[in-house]
Amino acid sequence: MTGPFAEDSIVMGLETGRPERYLRFEPDGLDEDRWLHRADQFDGGLDREAIVEQYALPEAETYRVSVVEVPGGETLRMGSVAQLHGREGGGDLVTLAIRETVPGDWVVEETTLAALIG
Repeated sequence: MTGPFAEDSIVMGLETGRPERYLRFEPDGLDEDRWLHRADQFDGGLDREAIVEQYALPEAETYRVSVVEVPGGETLRMGSVAQLHGREGGGDLVTLAIRETVPGDWVVEETTLAALIG
């Protein structure tokens, strides 16, 4: 598989049956796509560098984090993050199958990575 998914990743298509929450990391200065990650898979016990490595985020001073609530009936693709930006990746990765971007009204909360891991 090419793109944001790891080559050895099993990428599954699914449809949300009910609203589900995801995280979207937004590194300062990133002009590329920003993907979603399962909120229930996020390990807040990891330190900043481990999270950046797991989700293959580019280097940034600050990482904003949006909590995104995807409504029921949306089609998603789910797999593992590829090695990007010199990072190992391997964390979960979710993309919207039909939409190009996350609608603004899906964002229910905004914070920073520093605040999220406390």
